[in-house]
Amino acid sequence: MRKTQTDAKTRGLSLSLLIEKNWFVLLISLLFAFVFWVTVSMSQTNEVEKTFQNVSVRLNAESTASVGKTVLKIYGNTEYYVDVTVRGKSYLLNDSSFADHIVVTTSLTSVTSAGAVNLPLAASLEGYGENDAEIVSISKTGISVYLDEEKEKSFDLEKEVVRGENFALKPGYSIGEATLSRDSVVLIGPALEMEKITGVKAVATVNEEISESQVLQAAVVPYGATENLDFSNVTVKDEEPIYITVPLTYSSEYKPVVSFSGLPEAALKDMPEYYVSPETVTVSAVVGDDQLINANEITVGTVDAASLDNTVNRFRFSAGELPFRFAEEIDTFTVVIDLSSLGKRWLEVPVSTEGLELPKGAEVQTKSILSVQIIGPEGPVLKLESEDAYAVPVLDDVKLQPGENRVPVKIVVKTLPDAWAFGTYYASIYLPA
Repeated sequence: MRKTQTDAKTRGLSLSLLIEKNWFVLLISLLFAFVFWVTVSMSQTNEVEKTFQNVSVRLNAESTASVGKTVLKIYGNTEYYVDVTVRGKSYLLNDSSFADHIVVTTSLTSVTSAGAVNLPLAASLEGYGENDAEIVSISKTGISVYLDEEKEKSFDLEKEVVRGENFALKPGYSIGEATLSRDSVVLIGPALEMEKITGVKAVATVNEEISESQVLQAAVVPYGATENLDFSNVTVKDEEPIYITVPLTYSSEYKPVVSFSGLPEAALKDMPEYYVSPETVTVSAVVGDDQLINANEITVGTVDAASLDNTVNRFRFSAGELPFRFAEEIDTFTVVIDLSSLGKRWLEVPVSTEGLELPKGAEVQTKSILSVQIIGPEGPVLKLESEDAYAVPVLDDVKLQPGENRVPVKIVVKTLPDAWAFGTYYASIYLPA
């Protein structure tokens, strides 16, 4: 019993000692924590200097400066950055959002002329008082900007097709004359640069093997009297694209021929061979031109039956009026049609109004056409009589006016299908007012 009481007494004494020792450790820990807190707090409230890099300068690209009656506009670079050193409490400067409160501005009030102008810079802190932080320095005291009066001017466009290093053509093919989608362009930019522009090109590049005509979007390139002029601030006023059509052509040999109008079908079949000089031509045709696909002839003119007499007929057609590019220098084509083997008969031909639609009250006053020259095979044509032919007024594209009207007539040979009339003939139609 005595031993039990002694053990209990010993345990109580040990617990008291342990508690006393733990309170001592706790007090020591609190003391160290307080000292650490004081140290940290003092370090955070200390004033320090910190440099913030790449702070953007607030410069409105649309800002203008007035010098007299001239309004100057900013051109070129409008993005500038500086380093700003700030003094303040460390806990403020170490805040990740503090840099957003640094404001660097400039003003155009000091501008007195066009050209490169140095604008002063000023830095400030938004949302902070002088007791919190202050600007110490800026890495630049000013920035250089380019100001000038805005001008616009219209220029005629020149075309230029550049052949890149990968450009290639198949044998026999070539590049034709390029065309532009429009002939002029309006440029806008600073006056000092605009005054140096002497011309403007629309430039497109072909950098591949081509097998068909190309439509390329062109770049507008101004140029001056000397090389290496800077027109980087000049732009096209409207944004409509400019295109260059580059036709791909191929060269081939063709025989020149003529077509005939007004000749009866039978006369065309019996038409003797005629001669065209030059006999052959080399033509550069645009790829995709249906007019020359799978053809070995080109039509250089049209011969009207009314101009074909029973003699050696000669005609000349201008090469410049034809829609072809000739490899040779050709001014005219000469056509010789020898019809001297045919005969001619002079007839008085009656005028027919059968099936003719005339305005109300209109009357064909000409009853017959005198001295009509009929060309045809020599034997049969000499046997023709007046009743073998007739004349019909042609009212296509003719608007009859009150009074006497002179209208062309068509001569029809009824009994000789390969005969035609040489010359032009008219009849008179009267329309009352």
